[in-house]
Amino acid sequence: MKKKSFSLPEFFYCFAFLLWLAGSTITHIRNGVELSLWLMAFAMMIAFITTAFPWLGVRWLHLEKKGCAFGQRFAICLQVLSWGFFAWAMFLRLNRSLPRFQILIGAVTLLWAIWLLTFIYSRHTCAPKVNGDKLNEETQPYLPVKNTHED
Repeated sequence: MKKKSFSLPEFFYCFAFLLWLAGSTITHIRNGVELSLWLMAFAMMIAFITTAFPWLGVRWLHLEKKGCAFGQRFAICLQVLSWGFFAWAMFLRLNRSLPRFQILIGAVTLLWAIWLLTFIYSRHTCAPKVNGDKLNEETQPYLPVKNTHED
């Protein structure tokens, strides 16, 4: 059985998601009390820092390139969309529109879960497509090569 490596940024993403779940659960139970807002904002900041700092040159948060690039790009799009929905939800909370706020927090939770699952799947399970003219030796049968030169 192959050993799966789990990097530090992936740990931060999972930790941030667990914080988010705690904050969104408290939000739905207590109608958006301040503790839940702090937990969700802290979770969003961890996810944002873990995503943005490698783009700014922080090496220890940089992820090695592996897995499907399309899945990782799709996951980042979902992540940015969840950030936008969270900002909109915080605006609604500021305006005391609690039913719409709770709907958006539920939508952000769903988006974040899909994002995290897509991100982890695209890094650890999905294999990138092999480009080039070479045959994949594992899937292609051995074909003998004819000698066209006579000695």
